[in-house]
Amino acid sequence: MKGLVRSLLLLGALLAVSACADAGEQAPAASSDAVAGAAGQGAGGEGERAGAPAVAPTVELGVPDGDDGLGFLPLSDGDVLRLQTFGQGGTHVLVGVRCTGFGNRAFVSAIMHNDTTGVEVTEPRPARPQLLYCEAGVCDLVPYLVHASGIAPTDAEKDGLQVRLTVTVDNESGVTAEGSREVVLSTADL
Repeated sequence: MKGLVRSLLLLGALLAVSACADAGEQAPAASSDAVAGAAGQGAGGEGERAGAPAVAPTVELGVPDGDDGLGFLPLSDGDVLRLQTFGQGGTHVLVGVRCTGFGNRAFVSAIMHNDTTGVEVTEPRPARPQLLYCEAGVCDLVPYLVHASGIAPTDAEKDGLQVRLTVTVDNESGVTAEGSREVVLSTADL
Protein backbone atom coordinates (compact mmCIF):
# COMPACT_ATOMS: atom_id res chain seq x y z
CA MET A 1 0.00 0.00 0.00
CA LYS A 2 2.87 2.36 0.85
CA GLY A 3 4.35 1.71 -2.59
CA LEU A 4 1.06 2.64 -4.28
CA VAL A 5 0.70 5.85 -2.23
CA ARG A 6 4.31 6.78 -2.99
CA SER A 7 3.76 6.13 -6.72
CA LEU A 8 0.62 8.29 -6.73
CA LEU A 9 2.42 11.10 -4.90
CA LEU A 10 5.29 10.90 -7.39
CA LEU A 11 2.85 10.94 -10.30
CA GLY A 12 1.07 13.96 -8.77
CA ALA A 13 4.39 15.77 -8.33
CA LEU A 14 5.35 15.06 -11.94
CA LEU A 15 2.00 16.38 -13.17
CA ALA A 16 2.40 19.53 -11.06
CA VAL A 17 5.90 20.11 -12.43
CA SER A 18 4.61 19.53 -15.97
CA ALA A 19 1.80 22.06 -15.43
CA CYS A 20 4.29 24.61 -14.12
CA ALA A 21 6.54 24.02 -17.11
CA ASP A 22 3.61 24.55 -19.52
CA ALA A 23 2.68 27.77 -17.73
CA GLY A 24 6.33 28.81 -17.79
CA GLU A 25 6.50 28.28 -21.55
CA GLN A 26 3.72 30.81 -22.02
CA ALA A 27 5.24 33.41 -19.72
CA PRO A 28 8.27 34.19 -21.91
CA ALA A 29 5.97 34.96 -24.87
CA ALA A 30 4.22 37.63 -22.81
CA SER A 31 7.59 38.89 -21.62
CA SER A 32 8.98 39.08 -25.15
CA ASP A 33 5.90 41.05 -26.21
CA ALA A 34 6.52 43.46 -23.35
CA VAL A 35 10.18 43.71 -24.36
CA ALA A 36 9.15 44.36 -27.98
CA GLY A 37 6.81 47.08 -26.71
CA ALA A 38 9.59 48.61 -24.64
CA ALA A 39 11.84 48.57 -27.70
CA GLY A 40 9.29 50.63 -29.61
CA GLN A 41 7.78 47.75 -31.55
CA GLY A 42 4.80 47.27 -29.27
CA ALA A 43 1.50 49.00 -29.61
CA GLY A 44 -0.92 50.70 -27.32
CA GLY A 45 -1.27 48.81 -24.06
CA GLU A 46 1.76 46.54 -24.58
CA GLY A 47 4.29 49.37 -24.55
CA GLU A 48 2.52 51.10 -21.69
CA ARG A 49 2.46 47.90 -19.58
CA ALA A 50 6.20 47.57 -20.04
CA GLY A 51 6.66 51.15 -18.85
CA ALA A 52 7.73 52.48 -22.27
CA PRO A 53 5.90 55.36 -23.91
CA ALA A 54 3.38 54.28 -26.55
CA VAL A 55 4.52 54.65 -30.15
CA ALA A 56 2.11 56.69 -32.26
CA PRO A 57 0.61 54.44 -34.94
CA THR A 58 1.59 55.40 -38.49
CA VAL A 59 1.04 53.87 -41.92
CA GLU A 60 3.06 54.69 -45.03
CA LEU A 61 2.51 53.29 -48.53
CA GLY A 62 5.31 52.21 -50.81
CA VAL A 63 6.30 49.69 -53.42
CA PRO A 64 8.58 46.65 -53.23
CA ASP A 65 12.21 47.52 -53.90
CA GLY A 66 15.60 45.82 -54.14
CA ASP A 67 16.88 42.74 -55.94
CA ASP A 68 14.64 40.44 -53.90
CA GLY A 69 11.58 42.72 -53.97
CA LEU A 70 11.45 42.75 -50.18
CA GLY A 71 12.71 46.30 -49.67
CA PHE A 72 10.45 49.32 -49.20
CA LEU A 73 10.44 52.37 -51.48
CA PRO A 74 8.05 55.16 -50.34
CA LEU A 75 5.17 56.02 -52.67
CA SER A 76 4.29 59.65 -53.39
CA ASP A 77 1.07 61.15 -54.72
CA GLY A 78 1.11 60.94 -58.52
CA ASP A 79 3.42 57.89 -58.68
CA VAL A 80 2.62 55.03 -61.04
CA LEU A 81 1.48 51.58 -59.90
CA ARG A 82 1.76 48.85 -62.55
CA LEU A 83 -1.20 46.52 -62.95
CA GLN A 84 -0.20 42.85 -63.10
CA THR A 85 -2.05 39.56 -63.63
CA PHE A 86 0.33 36.95 -62.17
CA GLY A 87 -1.14 34.49 -64.69
CA GLN A 88 -4.54 33.88 -63.11
CA GLY A 89 -6.49 36.56 -64.96
CA GLY A 90 -7.37 39.07 -62.24
CA THR A 91 -5.48 42.33 -61.99
CA HIS A 92 -3.49 43.44 -58.97
CA VAL A 93 -0.92 45.96 -57.85
CA LEU A 94 2.02 45.17 -55.59
CA VAL A 95 2.55 47.67 -52.81
CA GLY A 96 4.48 47.86 -49.58
CA VAL A 97 3.09 48.88 -46.21
CA ARG A 98 5.36 50.42 -43.56
CA CYS A 99 3.95 51.03 -40.10
CA THR A 100 4.84 51.80 -36.52
CA GLY A 101 2.98 51.26 -33.27
CA PHE A 102 1.32 47.91 -34.05
CA GLY A 103 3.81 45.29 -32.90
CA ASN A 104 5.01 42.58 -35.26
CA ARG A 105 1.56 41.28 -36.22
CA ALA A 106 -1.29 43.34 -37.64
CA PHE A 107 -4.35 43.17 -39.85
CA VAL A 108 -3.84 44.98 -43.17
CA SER A 109 -6.67 45.87 -45.55
CA ALA A 110 -7.00 48.20 -48.54
CA ILE A 111 -9.50 50.14 -50.61
CA MET A 112 -8.78 51.29 -54.17
CA HIS A 113 -11.08 54.16 -55.18
CA ASN A 114 -11.56 55.13 -58.86
CA ASP A 115 -11.44 58.94 -58.82
CA THR A 116 -13.40 59.16 -62.11
CA THR A 117 -16.34 56.84 -61.42
CA GLY A 118 -16.33 56.49 -57.64
CA VAL A 119 -16.08 52.68 -57.87
CA GLU A 120 -14.21 51.05 -54.98
CA VAL A 121 -12.47 47.69 -54.86
CA THR A 122 -11.74 46.29 -51.42
CA GLU A 123 -8.91 44.07 -50.24
CA PRO A 124 -10.57 42.73 -47.07
CA ARG A 125 -9.08 42.44 -43.61
CA PRO A 126 -7.69 38.93 -43.16
CA ALA A 127 -9.03 36.51 -40.55
CA ARG A 128 -5.64 36.41 -38.80
CA PRO A 129 -3.03 39.13 -38.36
CA GLN A 130 -0.17 39.17 -40.84
CA LEU A 131 3.41 38.80 -39.67
CA LEU A 132 5.39 41.99 -40.25
CA TYR A 133 9.14 42.32 -40.66
CA CYS A 134 10.25 44.73 -37.94
CA GLU A 135 13.55 46.50 -37.38
CA ALA A 136 14.16 49.34 -34.91
CA GLY A 137 10.41 49.78 -34.28
CA VAL A 138 9.51 50.13 -37.98
CA CYS A 139 7.56 47.23 -39.48
CA ASP A 140 7.01 46.33 -43.14
CA LEU A 141 4.61 44.13 -45.06
CA VAL A 142 6.29 43.80 -48.46
CA PRO A 143 5.00 42.77 -50.91
CA TYR A 144 1.32 43.32 -50.24
CA LEU A 145 -1.00 42.30 -53.08
CA VAL A 146 -4.03 44.56 -53.67
CA HIS A 147 -6.73 43.42 -56.07
CA ALA A 148 -7.68 45.90 -58.78
CA SER A 149 -10.17 43.79 -60.77
CA GLY A 150 -13.39 45.75 -61.20
CA ILE A 151 -11.85 49.18 -60.59
CA ALA A 152 -13.04 50.08 -64.11
CA PRO A 153 -15.30 48.33 -66.64
CA THR A 154 -13.59 45.50 -68.56
CA ASP A 155 -13.46 47.46 -71.83
CA ALA A 156 -12.43 50.78 -70.20
CA GLU A 157 -8.91 52.15 -70.55
CA LYS A 158 -7.03 51.56 -67.31
CA ASP A 159 -3.68 52.97 -68.41
CA GLY A 160 -3.40 56.38 -66.76
CA LEU A 161 -6.43 55.82 -64.51
CA GLN A 162 -6.18 57.90 -61.33
CA VAL A 163 -7.07 56.06 -58.13
CA ARG A 164 -6.77 56.67 -54.42
CA LEU A 165 -5.27 53.73 -52.54
CA THR A 166 -6.00 53.67 -48.81
CA VAL A 167 -4.47 51.03 -46.53
CA THR A 168 -5.76 50.45 -43.00
CA VAL A 169 -3.64 48.70 -40.37
CA ASP A 170 -5.01 47.58 -37.01
CA ASN A 171 -4.08 45.08 -34.34
CA GLU A 172 -5.80 42.96 -31.72
CA SER A 173 -5.26 45.69 -29.10
CA GLY A 174 -7.52 48.06 -31.07
CA VAL A 175 -4.74 50.31 -32.39
CA THR A 176 -5.60 51.53 -35.91
CA ALA A 177 -4.25 53.95 -38.50
CA GLU A 178 -4.38 54.41 -42.24
CA GLY A 179 -2.28 55.78 -45.07
CA SER A 180 -3.48 56.98 -48.45
CA ARG A 181 -1.95 57.98 -51.79
CA GLU A 182 -3.34 59.29 -55.08
CA VAL A 183 -1.66 57.15 -57.75
CA VAL A 184 -1.89 56.43 -61.47
CA LEU A 185 -2.36 52.91 -62.82
CA SER A 186 -0.23 51.60 -65.67
CA THR A 187 -1.00 48.68 -68.00
CA ALA A 188 2.60 48.38 -69.23
CA ASP A 189 2.98 44.90 -67.67
CA LEU A 190 -0.34 43.47 -68.98
